[in-house]
Amino acid sequence: MATLLRRLLRAAHAPASLVSELPFSTRSRRTPHRFRRTPHRFRRSRRGPNPPPPSPEEVSAAVASLPSRLTPPALASSLASTSDARLLLPFLTHSLRLPAFRPDPAPFLVAIKRLAAADLYADFDRACALSFSLLPSLPSPGPLLRAALYFYCQFGRLGKAFHVYTLMRASADPAARPTADTYHALFTALLPRGGGDTMVHYMYMDTVSALFRQMLEEGIPPDTRALNVLVRGYAQSLHLNDALRVFHQMRPQYGCEPDAFTYSYLVHGLSAQGRTRNARELFDEMRGKGLLPTEPACNAFVSALAMAGEAEEAERAMWEMARAGRVVDDITRRAVVEELSRAGKREDADTVVREMEERGIVGSRERQQLLRSIHSDHGDDNLDIDDGGRNTW
Repeated sequence: MATLLRRLLRAAHAPASLVSELPFSTRSRRTPHRFRRTPHRFRRSRRGPNPPPPSPEEVSAAVASLPSRLTPPALASSLASTSDARLLLPFLTHSLRLPAFRPDPAPFLVAIKRLAAADLYADFDRACALSFSLLPSLPSPGPLLRAALYFYCQFGRLGKAFHVYTLMRASADPAARPTADTYHALFTALLPRGGGDTMVHYMYMDTVSALFRQMLEEGIPPDTRALNVLVRGYAQSLHLNDALRVFHQMRPQYGCEPDAFTYSYLVHGLSAQGRTRNARELFDEMRGKGLLPTEPACNAFVSALAMAGEAEEAERAMWEMARAGRVVDDITRRAVVEELSRAGKREDADTVVREMEERGIVGSRERQQLLRSIHSDHGDDNLDIDDGGRNTW
């Protein structure tokens, strides 16, 4: 897939002057790191197998109910009011067989939106292909192309989405040209939000960088969303120096203000690399601006501090996040408590566990597990903990 996308984008390289102005590397050939693979939600989840197609009798009856004098507005109204989404494609094909019917984007737009919402990908793809074959005769195809690209991205069909993108770039209608939202949809499809597969980010960063160059070439100023994609891609593939270069150029080069996601991607990536000093600087900077990091960034930052032996800093960050409404997960809580215990602060670890319970962060079962882990580190394997958290030696 990466080879296909590079082939699609190869014809549109940025001029040398533009590339030289980019404040970060657009091509990376570093050896990828090994990561723990986690399932990613790249493709749109489906509700189940597609329903069987309508019978010829159902299609004939539905077509007979259409207005006798079928116009694009009347067809669009019929497509919007039909309860069975399986009949949308037969309606379109029937209308195009009528000699007096003039194709219009409106019925196609209604059809592809409804078919995408119903998860009928095969019919959706056929309706899009039908509309693309009529593009030269369709007035104002911009909304239709933008909707098709968006839903292809939602379905995870990157090859199809980039085909629509090339149609948009080749369109004679200025209103159909790619916009900032077009590029953001492609960026989001290439680097799926919420996905944990860092290798995917690494593999597709060349394509993202090429798209970014084309975005600049089209004269579209990047916004914080577009720059966040670059920061996220570099950070999650552990190319943190590239991510930091983009971050430091956001304000002076592009006039964009970093948001909570910008900082969270960097804090998460720096924490994963064990660069706790840099992560702490960015964490304190974002908190000084009143921004709240995401939960994954909180967990990564507090865990990194604990694993680096900075137990007090980890505890401080954990309570600061708790006061702000961000509660770290059970693995992070255990790392903080055990690191306090290993640092010889057993009483502090006990106090942290009991304070967690008092604040409703942990229940009695997790509290007992945490206390047992503290005491087992000191050789108290036979220690029993009562419901009040007291030792019953």
